[in-house]
Amino acid sequence: MASMRKKNVLVFTLAPPLPANAGGAIYTMNTLAPLVDDYDFHLFTIGGEEEQKKVEQHRDLYERHFKSVHVEPRAPMPADKTTAGRALHSLMHSLHGLPFMDASYFSRDAVRNARRIIREQNIDMLEVHTTHLAFFRKFAPNLPAVLVSHNIESDLFPFWIPGGLGGWQKLAVSKVAEISRRNAKKVEIDNAWNFDAMTFISREDMDRVTAPVEKHYIPLCFPVKESDYSKKPKDVVNMLWMGGFWWYPNAEGVAWFARDILPLVKDRLAENNIRLQFLGANPPDDLKALHDGKNIFVHGFVPSIEPILADAHLLFVPLLSGSGVRVKILESMSNGIPILSTAKGCEGLGAVDGRDLAIANAADEFAEQMIRLANDPEKRAEMARNAQALLQTRYNLDACVEIKRRLYNKLLGIAPGAAAQPTHASH
Repeated sequence: MASMRKKNVLVFTLAPPLPANAGGAIYTMNTLAPLVDDYDFHLFTIGGEEEQKKVEQHRDLYERHFKSVHVEPRAPMPADKTTAGRALHSLMHSLHGLPFMDASYFSRDAVRNARRIIREQNIDMLEVHTTHLAFFRKFAPNLPAVLVSHNIESDLFPFWIPGGLGGWQKLAVSKVAEISRRNAKKVEIDNAWNFDAMTFISREDMDRVTAPVEKHYIPLCFPVKESDYSKKPKDVVNMLWMGGFWWYPNAEGVAWFARDILPLVKDRLAENNIRLQFLGANPPDDLKALHDGKNIFVHGFVPSIEPILADAHLLFVPLLSGSGVRVKILESMSNGIPILSTAKGCEGLGAVDGRDLAIANAADEFAEQMIRLANDPEKRAEMARNAQALLQTRYNLDACVEIKRRLYNKLLGIAPGAAAQPTHASH
């Protein structure tokens, strides 16, 4: 009788996902962690010395979730190559139909190592997180594969043409950019590499994919925490910004806030007892210069956000670009913190303006909403309650995990109720 084993799933991520304390990592682990008893997960992640140290530092955590871990060195960026190297880079990417040529993770070594792991670990299925790593599917076409979309990546990485170029150089780079953008659309919208299924963090992103591929909406789910808004501090109104400034939409949004919104409310902060709290790694110098220790506080990265969340009366999200879903909004909602956002910042959530959150798109509207909500604690408390109710109905983790389990079993050929399948020697 054949011995029984769990199926092996190779998971590709842009960075080590544990500890899951950032948006992408939280989404990656959200539906993987509950399934570790059903499948054997193996991790292929990108990084350098710092990422290697992170994995070693949390070795026990990784061993609980993954049967093996491989950290692949980040491929050299075109900007770090010679002119000849950049030409070869562009040629190689064009031949393979690879997108994101100016921010690519592709290398022949990465493909070689992935194939080795597939062979040595007897991998049954691939789960690829983000289109940046979709090329692994191209070079392993015979295994079932799922593409997990965190965003429509070509919205965030459209290929930036360096300034100051002219003549043949500008023409050459413009042509490369055109090819890169076209390839990105083919991969993530047209499913050029034939993923068997795609999952999406937002329905809006899912609707943009027109390829005849199995699609599933799997939102980011946070457990709703017990909270009592009436116990928030009474003498101040803490308005919180959260987000790493390395992500372009965050940097763009906070720059817009500082330039166009803050001047409209700065003189009214003290009289309305408002304290602006900026929380996020690598804040820009212009933002740090606004810190006055009275009404504007720029914290940068903090090891624990729980005390700040506990005292936060409102999360403000002045985003102008991006796609997918804002993890910080869902996390704040789960903690009973009401939201003021642009429509772009809260797209894909299914939240209703005036009921679950407040929406303002123009700078003057955003400023007025900040002052109005600062003086309306009952409205803030009402939005907090409604947002938590939204999470309980629309963002149910158990339901999302079950979607993932059914999808895995379908692609792996596991009958309903079967725990494992017979071991086989090769694919």
